[in-house]
Amino acid sequence: MFPRYRQKKIAARTAVLILVLAAVCAIVLSFVLSSERRDARQVVQTFYHYEQAGDFGSSWELFHPLMKKKFPKDVYIQRRTHVFMQDFGAKTFEYRIDDIESLPSWSMSDRSKPLKNVYRVRVIQTFHSAFGVFEIHQDVFVAKEKGEWKILFPYNSKRSAFSH
Repeated sequence: MFPRYRQKKIAARTAVLILVLAAVCAIVLSFVLSSERRDARQVVQTFYHYEQAGDFGSSWELFHPLMKKKFPKDVYIQRRTHVFMQDFGAKTFEYRIDDIESLPSWSMSDRSKPLKNVYRVRVIQTFHSAFGVFEIHQDVFVAKEKGEWKILFPYNSKRSAFSH
């Protein structure tokens, strides 16, 4: 057997090793989560950059397949153009991203299956229109599909659309 002082040294080294490994794991996990948050934010910024420019075809390409199923490309382009440009009388808009929250699961509608690891991104659009200046606050959701972050809009009938 080992002398008592040597057993204490081994136990102390093991404890230090466990703490170092735990710290490394925490750092790696933190980096991965912040990287995902940054990527989710980036796809939302790209989406709204296209929308600002009136390039609704390119913004539609960033939709999740569930959204593409809900809005065929030609229908989306026509409706977006009609509502924002014609009805509002706005040539463009400004936007800002207000808040990003990670959700363990979320459903686009009452009838769709929950998606895992989704980000809720609060977007505020400011329009200078024929009716004055107004803002639209919208929660946009971002989920991975085949390794790429894709945009979804909520269509739940209940206000409490998230699962925490």
